[in-house]
Amino acid sequence: MSNARTWWPIALALVAAVTLLYGVVLPGGYLTWLWVATVLWAVAAVGWLRSLAGRSWPVRSIVPVVSVVTMVVACSGVAGRLLFPLHRSGLERLATSPLGGSHGLYHFSAVWSHGGCVTYVTADSGMSQFSGLVRCTSGVKPSPRLGDTAGDAVFEPLGNDWYAFIVPRSGSDVWGFNPFAVEATAQA
Repeated sequence: MSNARTWWPIALALVAAVTLLYGVVLPGGYLTWLWVATVLWAVAAVGWLRSLAGRSWPVRSIVPVVSVVTMVVACSGVAGRLLFPLHRSGLERLATSPLGGSHGLYHFSAVWSHGGCVTYVTADSGMSQFSGLVRCTSGVKPSPRLGDTAGDAVFEPLGNDWYAFIVPRSGSDVWGFNPFAVEATAQA
């Protein structure tokens, strides 16, 4: 068995891990990137199963370990919480863009101001009906009814008058990957 046949599933699993973590960097996640990560994981798993024969247990264990660690990090929401402070100042500049926009890892379908808060709506949300970030002026709390949503938003304070939010399909975790809640959101 060639060396390449052993290592390509490992390399693909690492690409899938990065793709999944990118897919959950914002509350609600990015549907397209979550599906891409799923396909990459499936291909890596098939390649890994085919390359098991004659390999040592440390090499055999790399793909499962990468998979488990990635799922723990993705489900915990650690990636999104750690990366948000790095993007905060750029997001403040984006507040004047009513047609959405992007900054770094973040892509928004809309940005609007109402009642002392600026709401940034996640583009391509896959794990919630509606999700994103809110920045309110000092002393103002965001309203649980954000625009014309199907339900009340769940907020998590991020500090400095910033909040992450989702209008959940199921559960109430703002950050992290819930594979049972991934589906397309109808766009108006």
